[in-house]
Amino acid sequence: MTFVVRTLSALEDLLGWAGNLCLAILMLAVTADVCGRYFLNTPISGVYEISETYFMVAIVFLGLAQAQQRGAHVRVMFVLERLPGWLSRPMEVAYLTAAAVVFGIITYMSGKTGIENIALNRWTTGMVAIPTGPSWLIAAFGAGVLSLRLAVDAVLTASGVRKIEGETA
Repeated sequence: MTFVVRTLSALEDLLGWAGNLCLAILMLAVTADVCGRYFLNTPISGVYEISETYFMVAIVFLGLAQAQQRGAHVRVMFVLERLPGWLSRPMEVAYLTAAAVVFGIITYMSGKTGIENIALNRWTTGMVAIPTGPSWLIAAFGAGVLSLRLAVDAVLTASGVRKIEGETA
């Protein structure tokens, strides 16, 4: 299990860096587009389409698993904190398992949609046409890694290796 956790953590870190790189490129592209539009009267064609189709998807989905790994997702602990100690761990495992299943379904459906869009050669409609399939596959990959992280966290929590928030040793 240690190998799986280390490999998954390395993949999550790589995806987190990729998401951050996409954010930096997005900021530079939008800044260049705005400067070109207002100072030179020549905007950069396709910045809007690429931003919404690829960069925003990558920024959101590539960082999800790393946020879960680091405990950075916003959580409301109101119910879990009020449960007796013997019940809080099974509830946390149930939550993690349910979330893994939901994101597994998201992975499957977005992957299926991405493959269909590639097979049907679907493109965006706008000033610049951009293929839509790869953006769906980025979402599928990010959701898939999150689903795997949630499943690993469920196993580690069930076995007592991973402590739940507010739990005393």
